[in-house]
Amino acid sequence: MSRPAHAKKNEVVKEIVDRLKNQQGMVIAEYKKISVAQITEMRKVALERNIFIKVYKDSLFSRAAEELKIEGLNPYLTGQNVYIFSNEESIAPAKLVDEFSKKFPELKLKAGIYEGQVLDTVGVNELASLPSKEELYSMFASSLIYPLRQFMLLTKEIAKTRAE
Repeated sequence: MSRPAHAKKNEVVKEIVDRLKNQQGMVIAEYKKISVAQITEMRKVALERNIFIKVYKDSLFSRAAEELKIEGLNPYLTGQNVYIFSNEESIAPAKLVDEFSKKFPELKLKAGIYEGQVLDTVGVNELASLPSKEELYSMFASSLIYPLRQFMLLTKEIAKTRAE
């Protein structure tokens, strides 16, 4: 007969497995010495960006990772960790932690999963420095508009010189 505590833990492991299967990007951050107000502020911003934040027991997260055959994550599963997932944009969790670690230096980025690969702190920081989809779209639109703007200025100057 299964004990209720084991059933609850199995449910949590199943939840983690589902999150890991459906995520586009995921990071692990240590939140030791972060106040409840600071975590709440980060959760509020994350919610606006469709990013999910949850604290899981490291042992349960490790069981879920083993179930999915994700290797190389266990060294990062120590301490007080918060797990941050995005189902939409792969670099969004890394950008969120990068942004908030500047405000709250106690928040430490530890590792992440990007395209099925476990990344260390350096790899996730590099990922966070990449432009988001919206930033890329903006850069692309600006590059398309620039030649048109130059052409308009040129025709305006030509019209001015002819008018004189």
